[in-house]
Amino acid sequence: MSKMSEAGGADGSARPAAPLPNTAALGETSLAPGDYEQLGRRLGKSRLRQRLNTQVYHAAGEAHQEEILFGLGRVVEIDALVERLARLLGIYRWGRNNFLGLRLVEHRIRHPRLPAGLEGLTLLQLSDLHLDLDPALGAVIRDRLRGVDYDVAVITGDFRNKTCADQEPSVMETVTLLAALRGPVYGVLGNHDFIEIVPPLERAGMRFLLNEVDRIRFGGAELYLAGVDDPNFYRTHDLAGVRDAIPDGAFSVLLCHSPETYREAAGHGFDVMLSGHTHGGQCCLPGGHALVRVCDAPKPMQAGAWRYQELHGYTSVGTGACGVPLRYFCPPEITLHRLERG
Repeated sequence: MSKMSEAGGADGSARPAAPLPNTAALGETSLAPGDYEQLGRRLGKSRLRQRLNTQVYHAAGEAHQEEILFGLGRVVEIDALVERLARLLGIYRWGRNNFLGLRLVEHRIRHPRLPAGLEGLTLLQLSDLHLDLDPALGAVIRDRLRGVDYDVAVITGDFRNKTCADQEPSVMETVTLLAALRGPVYGVLGNHDFIEIVPPLERAGMRFLLNEVDRIRFGGAELYLAGVDDPNFYRTHDLAGVRDAIPDGAFSVLLCHSPETYREAAGHGFDVMLSGHTHGGQCCLPGGHALVRVCDAPKPMQAGAWRYQELHGYTSVGTGACGVPLRYFCPPEITLHRLERG
């Protein structure tokens, strides 16, 4: 694999002068000298500063979920309320069994612009792992991946659950998961993720796309895999800069944590977009009808395959769960995307 571009353009020569949360919460002890300088060069100094400043308030408890249920999250702990209600109704064990009932979803992406050489290229997508929520999940994922055939693995954000807690458990669980994945593994950051997880996970063999592009050669053809930083909470994504790093006419796949950028991505001419973030609602009514909407995207783009103009998209309902290890009428998934001409 060869690195094609580092969007952002800032030199990032010094660590940004931004206050940081408690180093235990950030897992900063796992960083090496020069890591912040390198992140600044890749993401751009101004975007890194913006992200670090926003992380301070995220860790301090200014939760991204406070608007859920008409602002109820401002006055009550939603996760605790859901857990108590599930136990009171006697459906907690059912919900947790659903949470651990990981399914394999096979999805064909038929695109008229796909080069002949890329026919059959298969992308494995994991999303919204939240690996520190329940210690049983990591083993379930690794077991489900046994024997699954794919060419490239991608993780579309949200590696941990609580943003005010130590992120070391989720980092270590991800390192263990990486050992079970074959071939190149790419990822983007989500709204739950602090940027400090990037250096240790890249040292473990993963490749984050921080508003960056990588070129994948397959079958004598080339696919340009792009990834942007979180557009939902941090809003440090740079679709324009990433698109400029892709040659005109090249086939492109965009990794973006939230599907809310669908209109902008289509306008820039991306061919395929893979996202997560929504969990498909996680705790739904029968038929998969979500009770909560967590991003500004139309309902068809909240779960599964969708299309907008020439952009072919897919929003994973998530591999893990957020807040509580429960799912109702919305089973978790790992997804195999097979590229085909059509």
